[in-house]
Amino acid sequence: MRILITGGAGLPRRQSRRRIPCAGARNPGHRQFATGRREALPALSRLEVVAGSVVDRGLVDAAFVRFAPSHVIHSAASYKDPSNWREDVSTNVIGTINVVEAARRAAVKRFVYFQTALCYGRPERVPIPVEHATRPFTSYGISKTAGEAYVAISDLSWISLRLANVTGPRLAIGPIPTFYKRLNRDRNASAPTRYATFSTCPTSWR
Repeated sequence: MRILITGGAGLPRRQSRRRIPCAGARNPGHRQFATGRREALPALSRLEVVAGSVVDRGLVDAAFVRFAPSHVIHSAASYKDPSNWREDVSTNVIGTINVVEAARRAAVKRFVYFQTALCYGRPERVPIPVEHATRPFTSYGISKTAGEAYVAISDLSWISLRLANVTGPRLAIGPIPTFYKRLNRDRNASAPTRYATFSTCPTSWR
């Protein structure tokens, strides 16, 4: 098994890699460190890191040719600036298309797409059922849902994980660390912080 992970320095990706090497997989990471950190990557002999962006089609194609992955975990995403629509579309849509096309040429056996629960917009029910309609209203949610749609029309065997907020060691950005920092400064958070809810909603598997 040869696994290629995009967005390899982000929190969900780091947690994935903690388990992957135990299965004897070669684990190349592909990362531009926009919202992750190089120092967060584990020191593993079977881990190779490619610093770059999934928007760079040539770089993506070269990485797939070099590593010839059998499985892909696509978690690279733009979400740092909600007002930067062009960056969200560039990374989350065009970047996803680049990775999907390269995965198809490499005859990847399984494609795992990291989605967001923001694809549901303001849900009608909680817990959110898998069949709930998608109606995102944020730039991140819209662009990630568009990326998922391109994965869906490919001929890849794929699964989409529609994740809510996640947290863990070394998480630096997002609502949870933001709330924590505000509370740590004795300031009021803009949302309840008595607890955090973490959920994984797999959907659209084939």
